[in-house]
Amino acid sequence: MTAAQQGGSAAPIPRESTSDILRRIEAARAALGPGAALAFDADGTLWEGDVGFDLFEAFLAGRRARPEAEAALRREAEAFGVAAEGGAHEIASALYAAFAAERYPEDRAFAMMAWAFAGWREDELAALIDRVLEEKGHAGRIRPALLPILDWARSRGAPVYVVSASPRAVIERAVRRLGVAPERIAAMTPVVREGRLAAELAAPPTYGDGKTRALERLFPELAVLAAFGDSAYDAALLRTARVPVAVAPSPKLLAVAGSIPGLVLLDT
Repeated sequence: MTAAQQGGSAAPIPRESTSDILRRIEAARAALGPGAALAFDADGTLWEGDVGFDLFEAFLAGRRARPEAEAALRREAEAFGVAAEGGAHEIASALYAAFAAERYPEDRAFAMMAWAFAGWREDELAALIDRVLEEKGHAGRIRPALLPILDWARSRGAPVYVVSASPRAVIERAVRRLGVAPERIAAMTPVVREGRLAAELAAPPTYGDGKTRALERLFPELAVLAAFGDSAYDAALLRTARVPVAVAPSPKLLAVAGSIPGLVLLDT
Protein backbone atom coordinates (compact mmCIF):
# COMPACT_ATOMS: atom_id res chain seq x y z
CA MET A 1 0.00 0.00 0.00
CA THR A 2 1.31 3.42 -0.98
CA ALA A 3 -0.20 6.85 -0.53
CA ALA A 4 -1.35 9.82 -2.60
CA GLN A 5 -0.39 13.27 -1.37
CA GLN A 6 -3.04 15.89 -0.74
CA GLY A 7 -2.39 19.55 -1.18
CA GLY A 8 -0.72 21.44 1.64
CA SER A 9 0.51 19.61 4.71
CA ALA A 10 -2.43 17.21 5.08
CA ALA A 11 -1.74 13.52 5.64
CA PRO A 12 -1.51 11.46 2.45
CA ILE A 13 -4.44 9.32 1.31
CA PRO A 14 -3.72 5.58 1.55
CA ARG A 15 -3.54 3.97 -1.89
CA GLU A 16 -5.06 0.48 -2.00
CA SER A 17 -5.52 -2.25 -4.57
CA THR A 18 -8.87 -3.62 -5.67
CA SER A 19 -8.28 -6.65 -3.43
CA ASP A 20 -7.54 -4.44 -0.42
CA ILE A 21 -10.74 -2.47 -0.97
CA LEU A 22 -12.79 -5.64 -1.40
CA ARG A 23 -11.53 -6.85 1.98
CA ARG A 24 -12.69 -3.56 3.51
CA ILE A 25 -16.08 -3.92 1.83
CA GLU A 26 -16.49 -7.49 3.13
CA ALA A 27 -15.78 -6.26 6.67
CA ALA A 28 -18.28 -3.42 6.27
CA ARG A 29 -20.92 -5.87 5.03
CA ALA A 30 -20.46 -7.99 8.13
CA ALA A 31 -21.32 -4.90 10.18
CA LEU A 32 -24.12 -3.42 8.03
CA GLY A 33 -25.79 -6.58 6.80
CA PRO A 34 -26.59 -8.10 3.39
CA GLY A 35 -28.92 -5.28 2.30
CA ALA A 36 -26.16 -2.68 2.30
CA ALA A 37 -25.24 -1.18 -1.06
CA LEU A 38 -22.44 0.21 -3.18
CA ALA A 39 -22.73 3.71 -4.68
CA PHE A 40 -20.76 5.01 -7.66
CA ASP A 41 -20.33 8.29 -9.41
CA ALA A 42 -20.16 7.68 -13.16
CA ASP A 43 -17.96 10.02 -15.23
CA GLY A 44 -14.30 9.88 -14.26
CA THR A 45 -15.09 7.11 -11.79
CA LEU A 46 -16.64 4.08 -13.50
CA TRP A 47 -14.94 5.14 -16.71
CA GLU A 48 -12.37 7.59 -17.97
CA GLY A 49 -13.80 10.73 -19.53
CA ASP A 50 -17.24 12.30 -19.27
CA VAL A 51 -20.14 10.99 -21.34
CA GLY A 52 -22.23 14.04 -20.45
CA PHE A 53 -19.66 16.35 -22.01
CA ASP A 54 -19.27 14.02 -25.00
CA LEU A 55 -23.02 14.11 -25.60
CA PHE A 56 -23.37 17.87 -25.21
CA GLU A 57 -20.42 18.59 -27.46
CA ALA A 58 -21.98 16.40 -30.17
CA PHE A 59 -25.26 18.27 -29.60
CA LEU A 60 -23.50 21.60 -30.16
CA ALA A 61 -21.39 20.38 -33.07
CA GLY A 62 -24.54 19.30 -34.90
CA ARG A 63 -26.40 22.52 -34.05
CA ARG A 64 -29.13 20.35 -32.57
CA ALA A 65 -30.72 22.76 -30.06
CA ARG A 66 -34.40 23.29 -30.82
CA PRO A 67 -36.73 26.28 -30.40
CA GLU A 68 -38.42 24.61 -27.41
CA ALA A 69 -35.23 25.21 -25.38
CA GLU A 70 -34.64 28.82 -26.38
CA ALA A 71 -36.63 30.68 -23.71
CA ALA A 72 -35.17 28.65 -20.83
CA LEU A 73 -31.64 28.96 -22.22
CA ARG A 74 -32.06 32.72 -22.56
CA ARG A 75 -33.30 33.01 -18.97
CA GLU A 76 -30.30 31.00 -17.81
CA ALA A 77 -27.87 33.20 -19.72
CA GLU A 78 -29.43 36.38 -18.36
CA ALA A 79 -29.41 35.04 -14.79
CA PHE A 80 -25.65 34.47 -14.92
CA GLY A 81 -24.61 37.43 -17.02
CA VAL A 82 -23.68 35.35 -20.05
CA ALA A 83 -23.83 37.43 -23.21
CA ALA A 84 -25.70 35.48 -25.85
CA GLU A 85 -27.35 36.56 -29.06
CA GLY A 86 -29.18 34.45 -31.60
CA GLY A 87 -31.28 31.38 -31.06
CA ALA A 88 -31.13 28.24 -28.96
CA HIS A 89 -27.90 26.94 -30.47
CA GLU A 90 -26.00 30.19 -29.96
CA ILE A 91 -27.19 30.56 -26.37
CA ALA A 92 -26.38 26.93 -25.49
CA SER A 93 -22.91 27.40 -26.99
CA ALA A 94 -22.35 30.59 -24.99
CA LEU A 95 -23.42 28.90 -21.75
CA TYR A 96 -21.07 25.97 -22.39
CA ALA A 97 -18.20 28.36 -23.08
CA ALA A 98 -19.00 30.24 -19.86
CA PHE A 99 -18.98 26.95 -17.95
CA ALA A 100 -15.57 26.06 -19.43
CA ALA A 101 -14.30 29.49 -18.34
CA GLU A 102 -15.71 28.95 -14.81
CA ARG A 103 -18.20 31.80 -15.23
CA TYR A 104 -21.27 29.55 -15.06
CA PRO A 105 -21.70 27.28 -11.99
CA GLU A 106 -21.24 23.54 -12.37
CA ASP A 107 -24.57 22.58 -10.83
CA ARG A 108 -26.54 24.83 -13.20
CA ALA A 109 -24.42 23.86 -16.20
CA PHE A 110 -24.86 20.13 -15.63
CA ALA A 111 -28.62 20.57 -15.26
CA MET A 112 -28.75 22.71 -18.42
CA MET A 113 -26.91 20.02 -20.37
CA ALA A 114 -29.83 17.69 -19.62
CA TRP A 115 -32.81 19.99 -20.27
CA ALA A 116 -31.27 21.76 -23.31
CA PHE A 117 -32.53 18.78 -25.33
CA ALA A 118 -36.05 20.20 -24.97
CA GLY A 119 -38.19 19.29 -27.96
CA TRP A 120 -36.40 15.99 -28.54
CA ARG A 121 -38.18 12.64 -28.45
CA GLU A 122 -36.61 10.09 -26.14
CA ASP A 123 -35.89 7.71 -29.03
CA GLU A 124 -34.07 10.48 -30.93
CA LEU A 125 -31.90 11.17 -27.92
CA ALA A 126 -31.19 7.46 -27.43
CA ALA A 127 -30.00 7.18 -31.04
CA LEU A 128 -27.61 10.13 -30.62
CA ILE A 129 -26.30 8.71 -27.34
CA ASP A 130 -25.60 5.32 -28.90
CA ARG A 131 -23.69 6.98 -31.73
CA VAL A 132 -21.65 9.15 -29.35
CA LEU A 133 -20.78 6.24 -27.05
CA GLU A 134 -19.66 4.18 -30.04
CA GLU A 135 -17.60 7.00 -31.54
CA LYS A 136 -15.89 7.70 -28.22
CA GLY A 137 -15.04 4.03 -27.65
CA HIS A 138 -16.93 4.03 -24.36
CA ALA A 139 -16.56 0.30 -23.76
CA GLY A 140 -12.79 0.69 -23.72
CA ARG A 141 -12.86 3.52 -21.17
CA ILE A 142 -14.45 1.51 -18.34
CA ARG A 143 -11.96 1.17 -15.47
CA PRO A 144 -10.77 -2.45 -15.16
CA ALA A 145 -9.92 -2.02 -11.46
CA LEU A 146 -13.62 -1.58 -10.66
CA LEU A 147 -14.90 -4.64 -12.52
CA PRO A 148 -14.03 -7.13 -9.74
CA ILE A 149 -15.93 -4.92 -7.28
CA LEU A 150 -19.01 -4.93 -9.50
CA ASP A 151 -18.64 -8.70 -9.94
CA TRP A 152 -18.43 -9.08 -6.16
CA ALA A 153 -21.66 -7.10 -5.74
CA ARG A 154 -23.50 -9.23 -8.31
CA SER A 155 -22.29 -12.49 -6.77
CA ARG A 156 -23.55 -11.47 -3.33
CA GLY A 157 -26.72 -9.69 -4.33
CA ALA A 158 -25.46 -6.35 -3.02
CA PRO A 159 -27.37 -3.47 -4.65
CA VAL A 160 -25.34 -1.13 -6.87
CA TYR A 161 -26.47 2.48 -7.33
CA VAL A 162 -25.06 5.04 -9.75
CA VAL A 163 -25.46 8.73 -8.90
CA SER A 164 -24.36 11.14 -11.62
CA ALA A 165 -24.61 14.80 -12.58
CA SER A 166 -24.81 13.85 -16.27
CA PRO A 167 -28.12 13.43 -18.13
CA ARG A 168 -29.98 10.32 -17.07
CA ALA A 169 -30.47 9.09 -20.64
CA VAL A 170 -26.75 8.86 -21.35
CA ILE A 171 -25.93 7.31 -17.97
CA GLU A 172 -28.58 4.60 -18.39
CA ARG A 173 -27.06 3.55 -21.69
CA ALA A 174 -23.45 3.94 -20.54
CA VAL A 175 -23.91 1.62 -17.51
CA ARG A 176 -26.00 -0.97 -19.32
CA ARG A 177 -23.01 -3.26 -19.95
CA LEU A 178 -22.16 -3.04 -16.22
CA GLY A 179 -25.50 -4.55 -15.23
CA VAL A 180 -26.87 -1.56 -13.29
CA ALA A 181 -30.67 -1.47 -13.36
CA PRO A 182 -32.33 1.81 -14.47
CA GLU A 183 -34.25 2.02 -11.20
CA ARG A 184 -30.92 2.23 -9.36
CA ILE A 185 -29.70 5.28 -11.28
CA ALA A 186 -30.02 8.89 -10.14
CA ALA A 187 -28.98 11.56 -12.65
CA MET A 188 -30.11 14.84 -14.19
CA THR A 189 -33.59 14.02 -15.47
CA PRO A 190 -35.63 16.41 -17.60
CA VAL A 191 -39.41 16.45 -17.58
CA VAL A 192 -41.06 14.58 -20.46
CA ARG A 193 -44.37 15.92 -21.79
CA GLU A 194 -46.32 14.25 -24.57
CA GLY A 195 -43.30 12.19 -25.50
CA ARG A 196 -40.84 15.08 -25.73
CA LEU A 197 -38.26 16.46 -23.32
CA ALA A 198 -39.03 19.79 -21.66
CA ALA A 199 -36.65 22.54 -20.56
CA GLU A 200 -36.83 21.76 -16.85
CA LEU A 201 -35.76 19.02 -14.47
CA ALA A 202 -38.19 16.47 -13.10
CA ALA A 203 -36.23 16.12 -9.83
CA PRO A 204 -33.67 18.14 -7.86
CA PRO A 205 -30.16 18.34 -9.34
CA THR A 206 -27.85 15.40 -8.62
CA TYR A 207 -24.87 17.52 -7.65
CA GLY A 208 -22.98 17.87 -4.35
CA ASP A 209 -25.31 17.23 -1.41
CA GLY A 210 -28.00 16.59 -4.00
CA LYS A 211 -26.27 13.32 -4.84
CA THR A 212 -26.78 12.06 -1.31
CA ARG A 213 -30.41 13.19 -1.27
CA ALA A 214 -31.01 11.48 -4.60
CA LEU A 215 -29.48 8.24 -3.32
CA GLU A 216 -31.62 8.43 -0.19
CA ARG A 217 -34.78 8.77 -2.30
CA LEU A 218 -33.85 5.52 -4.06
CA PHE A 219 -32.42 3.78 -1.00
CA PRO A 220 -33.94 5.24 2.20
CA GLU A 221 -31.83 3.01 4.46
CA LEU A 222 -28.69 4.75 3.14
CA ALA A 223 -26.64 1.77 4.38
CA VAL A 224 -23.68 2.29 2.06
CA LEU A 225 -20.83 -0.20 2.18
CA ALA A 226 -18.60 1.76 -0.18
CA ALA A 227 -18.91 4.83 -2.34
CA PHE A 228 -16.66 5.75 -5.26
CA GLY A 229 -16.04 9.20 -6.74
CA ASP A 230 -13.49 11.41 -8.44
CA SER A 231 -14.71 14.99 -7.91
CA ALA A 232 -15.15 17.45 -5.06
CA TYR A 233 -18.90 17.36 -5.67
CA ASP A 234 -18.78 13.62 -4.87
CA ALA A 235 -17.55 14.37 -1.34
CA ALA A 236 -21.01 14.26 0.25
CA LEU A 237 -21.71 10.90 -1.40
CA LEU A 238 -18.36 9.54 -0.23
CA ARG A 239 -19.12 10.57 3.36
CA THR A 240 -22.18 8.28 3.43
CA ALA A 241 -20.02 5.16 3.10
CA ARG A 242 -18.17 2.89 5.50
CA VAL A 243 -15.49 2.65 2.80
CA PRO A 244 -15.14 5.91 0.82
CA VAL A 245 -12.95 5.43 -2.26
CA ALA A 246 -11.39 8.11 -4.45
CA VAL A 247 -10.89 7.01 -8.06
CA ALA A 248 -8.42 9.09 -10.12
CA PRO A 249 -9.31 12.06 -7.89
CA SER A 250 -9.36 15.61 -9.18
CA PRO A 251 -7.23 18.25 -7.43
CA LYS A 252 -10.41 19.69 -5.93
CA LEU A 253 -11.34 16.34 -4.37
CA LEU A 254 -7.81 15.97 -3.00
CA ALA A 255 -8.17 19.43 -1.47
CA VAL A 256 -11.22 18.33 0.58
CA ALA A 257 -10.02 14.78 1.27
CA GLY A 258 -9.42 15.59 4.93
CA SER A 259 -13.16 16.14 5.37
CA ILE A 260 -13.94 12.55 4.30
CA PRO A 261 -13.11 10.17 7.17
CA GLY A 262 -11.43 6.95 6.10
CA LEU A 263 -10.94 7.95 2.47
CA VAL A 264 -8.73 5.60 0.46
CA LEU A 265 -7.45 5.87 -3.09
CA LEU A 266 -8.05 3.05 -5.55
CA ASP A 267 -4.86 2.01 -7.30
CA THR A 268 -5.99 2.09 -10.92
